[in-house]
Amino acid sequence: MNLAAATALSPGVVHAQARPEPMRLVVGFAPGGPTDAVARIAAEVLTTKLGASVVVENRPGASGAIAASAVSNAKPDGNTLLVNVVADIVNPVVARDKDAVITKRFMPVVMLAESPNVLVVHPSVKATTAKEFIELERTSPKDSFSYGSAGLGTVSHLSGVLFGDATGVPMLHVPYKGTGPAQVDLLAGRVPLMFDNLINGLANAKAGSVRALAVTSTKRWPGAPDLPTLAEAGLPDTDLVSVFGLLAPVGTPKPVVDRIASALLEGMAAPDVRNRLNQIGAEPGTLNAQAYGTYLDTQTQRWEKLVAAGKLDLK
Repeated sequence: MNLAAATALSPGVVHAQARPEPMRLVVGFAPGGPTDAVARIAAEVLTTKLGASVVVENRPGASGAIAASAVSNAKPDGNTLLVNVVADIVNPVVARDKDAVITKRFMPVVMLAESPNVLVVHPSVKATTAKEFIELERTSPKDSFSYGSAGLGTVSHLSGVLFGDATGVPMLHVPYKGTGPAQVDLLAGRVPLMFDNLINGLANAKAGSVRALAVTSTKRWPGAPDLPTLAEAGLPDTDLVSVFGLLAPVGTPKPVVDRIASALLEGMAAPDVRNRLNQIGAEPGTLNAQAYGTYLDTQTQRWEKLVAAGKLDLK
C-alpha cells in the first residue's frame, strides 16, 4: 500500500486513487554517505509503520540542487519527498535568492536525525583544551591557523565561519573535495585543524592522530559526553549540527505530512533504530513539521545576517 492509499482512510484526508509507484525519498548525494544512510533508515521505518513501499532515489549533483528541484516540482501528494541537509538552507541565502528560501519551496515534514561535528587539532597545535585553543587563536598573528573542510557550504566549512565570527579572528579556510582529502592533510599536519564529523574525529583522536577539543552541538553529545561544547568553552552561538530533514512539495495536504512525521518521530526513536543512527554519529530528530519549520526559519535568518555582514561567501 502506498502513502496515498494508506492515508485516504484517515480523517480529514481527501480520498485519492491509489498510486502504483512507491513513495520516494530523494537524496541529493551519491549512495554511501551519511545522508543516504539516514534516508535508508527512514525508508525502512516508513515501510514498517505505514505499510508503504518506500525507495531511496539518489540524484547527486549541484550540491543537492538537482534533487531539490525534482522534489519541489513533484506532485504534492506525499509520495515524493526530499531528504534535506544544511546546504539546502544555506545555498539560497548565499545566492540571495528569496524565492528559493527553503520554507518557500517546500513544506517541512520532520527532522529525521542530527549529528554534531567535533573540533579536532593536529598534535602539533599547542592547546589541549578548547579554551586554550580559542585563546591561542585570538592571540596569534592573522592567518596563523587554517582549517580544512569537506568543501564550500559544508557543515565543516560553516562551523569554521561561525567559530571565526565568534572569536573575532576569522581563520583561513582550505576547502577540499570531500571529507577524506581534508582528513589526509589534517593527519599529515598540512592543515592544523578541522571541524570533522563525529565518528571520524573521535576515531582519529582515539588513535592519537588528532586531539578532540569540543563538539558543535548546543549541549554535550551522548556519543562524546566528556567533550565540552564550544559554548562551554566561551563561544556562544557557534552551535551547528548536520541536520537531516524531510521536506515535501508545497501544497502537500497537512494530514499526509502529519502522518509521515508521526510515523518517523516514533520509529526513528526506537532503540534498534537509534543504535543504527548512533553508529554514524547521529541521534534521532525530535522536531515535527511545525517545529522543524520554525528551526528552518531561524537558521535561514542566522545565515542571512552573516551574508549581509560579508562574512560568508561560497565562491
